[in-house]
Amino acid sequence: MILRGFWCGAILAIAPIAAGAQAMAGVNPVNPVYRRAQAMVNDGNAIAGRALVDSMIAVAPAGSNEYAEGVYWRAVLAATAVNAEMDYRRIVVDYSLSPRVDDALIRLAQLEIARANYDGALRHLNRLVVEHPESPARARAGYWTARALFDKNDIQGGCASTADALLRTAADDSELGNQIAYLNQRCAGVVTVTRSDTSAVAVAVAVAATVPVAPPVTVRIDSARAAVVLTPAPVKKPAPERVLGEKGRAYSVQVAAYNVKSQADAMVARLKKNGYEARVDGKAAPFRVRIGRYATQSQAAAVQRSLKTKQITGFVVQADTQ
Repeated sequence: MILRGFWCGAILAIAPIAAGAQAMAGVNPVNPVYRRAQAMVNDGNAIAGRALVDSMIAVAPAGSNEYAEGVYWRAVLAATAVNAEMDYRRIVVDYSLSPRVDDALIRLAQLEIARANYDGALRHLNRLVVEHPESPARARAGYWTARALFDKNDIQGGCASTADALLRTAADDSELGNQIAYLNQRCAGVVTVTRSDTSAVAVAVAVAATVPVAPPVTVRIDSARAAVVLTPAPVKKPAPERVLGEKGRAYSVQVAAYNVKSQADAMVARLKKNGYEARVDGKAAPFRVRIGRYATQSQAAAVQRSLKTKQITGFVVQADTQ
């Protein structure tokens, strides 16, 4: 299968990028056990390397960042893209406070690009922009956004993304800077902005507006560096209607469950910030994170499908009627 072949080669190609990005993102130093497991997999002793990661997950407290870190490394060293994708999605949904969320979104985008599903890749990357606008991973996300847009033959959008990514790249991250600069070679003659060229600035604004980021972005020009800067604009989503059906029944969409209530509360806070009517159900573990109360199962299923398009995995459950 094509994806399996891609993944076998990608373990070596992508992992070093994550190591460089970790310092930028402020992630704690990698546990030497995971480095040893990575070296074992790279040296051909994959079964033992993955078993070492599994042993770390087995002793980590459920719901903790240590557990999420183990799941992340299990994904990095997974034998197939399918297994990796499952764990990356789990980090994004169940461990939304993990410092690995940004990297997981980028890696999910990379998998979609490998499938030539460029719109799917852009959804993951746009989610990173919208939910983590100040993330140090924005430069790397911009690089992969440009890759996806160029592959879609959206040259203007790709050039706007490389311009933004170059602005965000740390001075000491020469590897990423070189990768973006190489992509930016495709932009010769597309957009040229100078501090004194106001007409070119107007063109740059028009180009930036073509980048498919949802929700809409505010576009401004950094006059000191004469470049395009994209900032997500807040968008309010309507709260789901709360209605009880026959016999007082109601249905909700469950998106996560935690053994630690504070983690469930944090997930609810993030969902509410994005306009969802979220709550924590349960007086004891597991603390379930649920969205809405709907009169019929079909209404809840429609919301579930809508959430899936935003890369939020959930399932319909019968809810309390309070």
